[in-house]
Amino acid sequence: SITETLWTVDDVARFFGCTTRHVINLQANGLPHFYLGRLVRFDPVEVREYLHLNRRIAATKTRTTAREMARQQLAASRR
Repeated sequence: SITETLWTVDDVARFFGCTTRHVINLQANGLPHFYLGRLVRFDPVEVREYLHLNRRIAATKTRTTAREMARQQLAASRR
């Protein structure tokens, strides 16, 4: 957005908690960005949307959730 400052690669790396190299790899694979001359900049709103749209739930968390749901269904069917 216009009122919010644009982010640099370093800013995005701090936000994600990763290296600048990883941000550059993400940029090459779809992280929204644009150039101001030779400078790469990121819109914070688009970065947050990208993170939300590309998030994945850890497999162990998914298995745990599925296991808990199965237990609840089994307990409900026994009542």
